[in-house]
Amino acid sequence: MAKFAVISHVLPPSPSGQAVALSRILSAVPPDAYYLILSKDVPSPDPHGADNRLRLPARHYSLLPEPALKWPNRFGLKFMGAIAATAMRIRARRKKIIAILGGEPDTKAVIACTGDLDDIPSAFLASRKAGIPFFGYIFDDYAYQWTGPYRLLAKWMASFVFRHCAGIIGPNEFICAEYQRRYGVKSILIRNPYPVNAVTERSSSQWPAEGGKIKIFYAGAVYQANSDCFLNLIRAMDSLPAYHLQLDIFTAQSREQLQAHGISGERVAIHPHLPYERMSAELRQADILFLPLTFTSPLHEVIRTAAPGKMGEYLASGRPVLAHVPADSFVAHYFNKHRCGWIADRNEPSGITREFEKIIAAPELRAEITGNARRRAQLDFSPKIAREKLLASLPGQ
Repeated sequence: MAKFAVISHVLPPSPSGQAVALSRILSAVPPDAYYLILSKDVPSPDPHGADNRLRLPARHYSLLPEPALKWPNRFGLKFMGAIAATAMRIRARRKKIIAILGGEPDTKAVIACTGDLDDIPSAFLASRKAGIPFFGYIFDDYAYQWTGPYRLLAKWMASFVFRHCAGIIGPNEFICAEYQRRYGVKSILIRNPYPVNAVTERSSSQWPAEGGKIKIFYAGAVYQANSDCFLNLIRAMDSLPAYHLQLDIFTAQSREQLQAHGISGERVAIHPHLPYERMSAELRQADILFLPLTFTSPLHEVIRTAAPGKMGEYLASGRPVLAHVPADSFVAHYFNKHRCGWIADRNEPSGITREFEKIIAAPELRAEITGNARRRAQLDFSPKIAREKLLASLPGQ
């Protein structure tokens, strides 16, 4: 039977957004139609709530880590060391992938996901050696998600790989258009889908869900791609003392780690990461869902073309979604085009304050915009649509 390989540095049941998206897309694909290659060590059990129900039933392979190359970090040798170390890792990883492909003789396509510098070039070279079409899955812009010498390397490798591959898969129009412009490569738009049954699950019928308290919900990591947004959010909450606003953050990070980013206060509640079913229930009881993307990161191109994994689920929830994102980002474009959420697109608390006041003061507007959001979720973020588009785009499926 024809099948395809999927290579990624994270796989389900990891709570990573990339792993969750793969789980939602592939969960209904017959397990003998594909197999998975984890490019890192076999993960240890996740103490922070990885849900084993997200684990995929297909065959799993794991690539052992390549040996680290020591290189003097002086006299301008850092860049040369990065080149040498990367070349050695790619060569070793390519060899391992070729061996796996050799043991799976009916493989008709190889898909390698972004997130690790070496996966894309290693898988491309291995698929080329095996005579199998290669597709890059661009969850984040491969050429720009690195800094320093590794960005230069990634841009050089990307130019060769994507000009000679069978196509790329992108989660939004911005990244697809950007790769077509840069490399002339065929692109396939497959959005990061919401979980099965998300649009049929019942949300709280009242707003706020708990009388007198307005709960703002965020689930996931707080890091350089969003920490400035939380500082703006907390200041905006403090500027509205008349309302009982509370920020609930569900994350695998400790309270101390968040405090190091300046994220703390009487209105901030830190909760441990939860398995999907419990997290989904919390989401449907929230009053405002917070979707942040940084304004200050040096990875501007990555932020502009980012498609947050939770976006489809937020839109499907029936609860107001507030995006605090740059004006030129895909998220801002989508929300403006479809009028499916509230947007604070400047790096300041006052914009968030204004959007809070709109959400709180206008129940008719809330109903209209959340209705738009659920319709867009069904049209664009369905896991069935994502799965059908993926299979239709691959040879032999």
